[in-house]
Order: sequence, then structure tokens, then C-alpha cells
Amino acid sequence: MALFVGKKDARSIGNEIDKVIREIDQITQSDIDRTCDKIDAELNSCGRELSNSIKTLQQVKPLLDRLVAQIGQNAPENIQVLVQSIAQEIASKVSTSMDNQEEVRKNIKDVDIYTNEIDQLTDKIDALTNQIDVLTDKLQD
Repeated sequence: MALFVGKKDARSIGNEIDKVIREIDQITQSDIDRTCDKIDAELNSCGRELSNSIKTLQQVKPLLDRLVAQIGQNAPENIQVLVQSIAQEIASKVSTSMDNQEEVRKNIKDVDIYTNEIDQLTDKIDALTNQIDVLTDKLQD
């Protein structure tokens, strides 16, 4: 490799570097950012569905309470105990499910933070590719 590069060769090298930089910019600023936006949209959808699911599960306990109260009035004691036991198990499972869904909701928020970090990183890459572009412009003068 020659130590000195002629003006024509420097322009050619600068143009090649510019092409690579444009590709990097396209990937970071368009493709990655667009993918992060899609992830954010899906996370928002998941969050809405979780909220709806939690609201539905919150309706189970009052229904179980009504069932137990209705059966308790006229049923033999062994049936009352059995229904109460089953109702308590269902209520426990519903509560556990709601706790799990709350944890998923927290995880969604964490992933949203990470997509924001990716956006910030692509901005840093963009700034660096702009610096390289300035340097190649000097080669092309």
C-alpha cells in the first residue's frame, strides 16, 4: 500500500467510505429504530391486554362470594364446606395469576426502557458516522 494517495484515489476511497456510512446510517436510524417502534407498539398492546385480563380476574371473587352465599343458605353442611373450599382454591389461583400479570407488566416497562436505550445508542452511532462523513469530505476536497 502506498504511503501517499493521489487526489483521485482519495476521492474514490472517500466515496466508498461514504457508501458504507450511508448503509450503517440506514440500518441504525431506519431499521433498528423502526424495529424498536414495533416492539414499543407490541408492548403497549400487551400492557392493555394485561390490564383487561386483570380487570376480568378481579370480577371472579365477587362471583364466587355470591355462589358460596347462595349455596350456603340451603345446602347441607358438607356441600357448603366443599363449595367454600373450591371457591377458596379458585380465589387463590386468581390471586396468583394477577400477581404474575403484575410482574409481566413490570417486565414490559423494563423492555420499554431497553428499547429507549437502543434508540439512544443508534443516535450515538449516527453522531459518529457523521464525524466520519466530515473526515471523508476532507479527503474528497
